[in-house]
Amino acid sequence: MNTRYQQPPTQQQAKSQAQKQRSNAITAQRLHRDPNKAMQQMMESIDQLRNVYEQETEALKNADTNSFLSLQQHKMDSAASYERGINELIARKDEMQAVEPQIKKKLNKMQEDFSELSMRNMDALQRMQRTVERLGGTIRTAAKEAAQKQRVFSYGQNGQIENDERKHISISLHEEA
Repeated sequence: MNTRYQQPPTQQQAKSQAQKQRSNAITAQRLHRDPNKAMQQMMESIDQLRNVYEQETEALKNADTNSFLSLQQHKMDSAASYERGINELIARKDEMQAVEPQIKKKLNKMQEDFSELSMRNMDALQRMQRTVERLGGTIRTAAKEAAQKQRVFSYGQNGQIENDERKHISISLHEEA
């Protein structure tokens, strides 16, 4: 009997497999053949992505990093589903001419609202990015000042400790303290 021990997948392999499964599930989903039902599916897709954006924007406003990070995979999946649906609607544009006018109107309104929400979400993301950049600058400045205040000891060529107030310490690629 030839039984080989098979090692369990690494964490990276497990993540990759899960991503492939999600991608296959998203790719496998297709819009309904009936144009009216296909539009209804797109409205559901827009609602799903809108909900994720609202949660993400709220997490950014509250500086809730854990919630923000936990939403990212769901946002990616929802965005991929939305993109796939839009591409299918575009490919079926002749069929979509037969959609009931009130459904078209509702979809257009949803698209407008979604675009506005996307802009608010983008603004919140940009604010968070600026905040993180300022925080990084503050940390670098504090580290530089702390290094300048401390005495710097180093060993010289003869192995003795030398004390030189003017020694420079590199704190980043282009800065010295």
